Amino acid sequence: MNWRRCRTWAVPGAGVPFVLVLALLPGCKTPGSFREPVARFKEANTSASVALGKYYAELNRFERDLYLDERLYDVGLEVLASDAAGQPTPLLGKLFSPESIQARMDAIALLGTYAERLATLAGSEDAGKLPEGAQALGAQLGTLGLQLEKLSGKGDSTAGRYVAPVTTLVGVVTSLYLENKQGQVLQEGIQRGAPQVTALLDLLEADLVEVLGPQRLTGAKQAVASRVMYYNLQRGTLSLAERRAVIEDIRQSATVYEALVVANPVELARALRDAHEALLRFARSDRQLQSFEELSSAMQAFKGRVDIASAAVQAIRTPVKE
Repeated sequence: MNWRRCRTWAVPGAGVPFVLVLALLPGCKTPGSFREPVARFKEANTSASVALGKYYAELNRFERDLYLDERLYDVGLEVLASDAAGQPTPLLGKLFSPESIQARMDAIALLGTYAERLATLAGSEDAGKLPEGAQALGAQLGTLGLQLEKLSGKGDSTAGRYVAPVTTLVGVVTSLYLENKQGQVLQEGIQRGAPQVTALLDLLEADLVEVLGPQRLTGAKQAVASRVMYYNLQRGTLSLAERRAVIEDIRQSATVYEALVVANPVELARALRDAHEALLRFARSDRQLQSFEELSSAMQAFKGRVDIASAAVQAIRTPVKE
């Protein structure tokens, strides 16, 4: 172990020993000092999960608004609950069910539990067992693979790809809490778990880059185009107040489209990837002082990136019409 230990000295002649604690001096870290960046990671990981959950959920409303907008500006289109094939239209149908959204949020929680445990094993003399407060989460994550498998059979096109890495990582996380040989468990956890983390982050990023991002960007552009076309065709028949209302609708739609172009929520997945890589480097470092400083800096940067990306998710929400 390479942590620099803190020392104390008693000053002769003093009525009460004068203690100099080198922990207060730059460059001295105690075995428990890793907890601050780990806590920062945990907080930011939760924020990323919530923000991505909101983004997934917002897609359902976005699809419904787009469906209704088309009918608002084209009187030839009916508003229907189901189409000719009997399938739900976006009026009542959901692109992502609440179960699908929760499963992805749980997958991010699983990533956080794994990374947090690795850092604890790497930085603590006695990492301890699974705390009571985490047992409920453990039970929830233990059924995540089965839940994703069920969702795959219910029309969630990408859920099935998550099953294998999630199931494997759940087993790795469980062993990280149950085994007693700390050093051996740490190395086995890195070897078995790191590839699963990479696979899950690849899937989350692919969802955002290949499916959700382009789909919403295309829809937002279509929303602007339908409003512009309506205004240009009907402006001669509209009153001043009506023209003002349509122009304001165009302005809001253009703002949403611009926000989507500038701020892509895929940054959340990429920030998660960088944070996990930093935690893995720390877990492999055998408590080098430099590795602690790098971890602390990386977790601070991670939290900043999540805060910015979460704000971007909020900014791209479709404005609620009064």
